[in-house]
Amino acid sequence: MEEQRSLVSARKRTAASGAETVRAVERAARIIKALAERPYSMTVRELAARVDQSPTSVHRMLTTLTAIGWAHQNTNTGRYRLGSEILGIGSSGLITDPLVQNGRMFLQRFTEATGHTSFLSTLVGSRVVYLAKVEGTLEPAFSFEPGLSMPAHAMADGKLLLAYVSPEDRRYIYQAEELRRYTPRTITDPVQLEQVLEAIRLQGYSVDEGERFKNFWGLAVPVLRSQHKLLLAMLCIGIDTLTPERLAEIRAQMESTVEALSDHLALVGDMPRPAVDFARHNLE
Repeated sequence: MEEQRSLVSARKRTAASGAETVRAVERAARIIKALAERPYSMTVRELAARVDQSPTSVHRMLTTLTAIGWAHQNTNTGRYRLGSEILGIGSSGLITDPLVQNGRMFLQRFTEATGHTSFLSTLVGSRVVYLAKVEGTLEPAFSFEPGLSMPAHAMADGKLLLAYVSPEDRRYIYQAEELRRYTPRTITDPVQLEQVLEAIRLQGYSVDEGERFKNFWGLAVPVLRSQHKLLLAMLCIGIDTLTPERLAEIRAQMESTVEALSDHLALVGDMPRPAVDFARHNLE
């Protein structure tokens, strides 16, 4: 009987230890994601507030993450940013990920048919990050390449991705980040932006008419939806006049492209799964 109780107790300790190990991994992952969500370095207290963890716990995690190169501390300011080791891992993902590789193939078909530059993008915090790009012939060469991020509220694909984020998380963005103005058309009022995002959800696509770059328009459509979440967006950029007829024509071609991409990913078993949107969520 005593041996049986000891065995049960040992199993409980093992289970508890395993659960704590998993929570530790999740906490570390949220810290990494929080660092990725911001375009500048952060203090321990800023990170702790961002991920709803104690400064002591965050500091412990950062010590380990820094030791393995996934985080870096500035020796003058004491602030943290992503480390070079994890940047290399992310770059490898862009090269080897089936979604990116297959996505580029379908973008190529679209760009060859229309002449417009096209992108695949995802949302990281308040910024839209580009995963794949195919250069068109109708516009000048764009300097932003895969891996670069842009303010989501000022880009067609960024607004589309934000439209599928929960209202709670969008309120968090508005409180934590400035909706900066880039052109006279940039939307900087959260109330107005919420109205635009509601229209985007209803119509199923997003347009940017010179909100980030003057004299450029952007058109974005959803690429992958899963469990009411939008995982990726496809963006097309142009400088010609975006008449309603032209918009409908390009949109139809984009929707045909992303439908073919989704079907292909499902067929080969590489359909990605949705993840938690932001690093701030509590871990229970």
